[in-house]
Amino acid sequence: FQAEDGIRDKGMWLEFRRVLFRSLITDYMFQKDRLFAYLNLDENEMSLYDKIASMMEETITHPDLVIYLQADTDRLLYNIRKRGRDFESNINSDYIVALNQVYNEYFFRYKASPLLIINATDIDFVNDEDDLSDLLETIRQPIEGTKFYNPIKRWYYALSDHIRPGLFCI
Repeated sequence: FQAEDGIRDKGMWLEFRRVLFRSLITDYMFQKDRLFAYLNLDENEMSLYDKIASMMEETITHPDLVIYLQADTDRLLYNIRKRGRDFESNINSDYIVALNQVYNEYFFRYKASPLLIINATDIDFVNDEDDLSDLLETIRQPIEGTKFYNPIKRWYYALSDHIRPGLFCI
């Protein structure tokens, strides 16, 4: 059985849905909008944006948990190419570099609610059932403040026996 997004185990897919969909899940945060504005608006537009956004931010409720999927720029560009979406085909790599930088800076300072930062550079929780299982286990645990999920891929263990001390860092 091949469930949605390539996951082959129906039970695991149902568990994934149970954990993630028991509450309201969204990939949007009002505060994140300012990051895109900062990169795309000129000085006059940004000034107007700041005035309007500041009034609206007073009424925004903070989420119970924020999950930030952090990845290096090469992985982000790979994901964009792999998706093959027409509207993403002309995205400039310099823009992705800048966007990744402002996201990292924003979430480095984020304190409004619990935050789980997932290093998604070397995992594929869409197609790899072990990656998904490990990720679900992390999400199930209570999170206060900022928690980092930096998975060690299984192939790291195999390589670590063949790498000189001091060369292999996690």
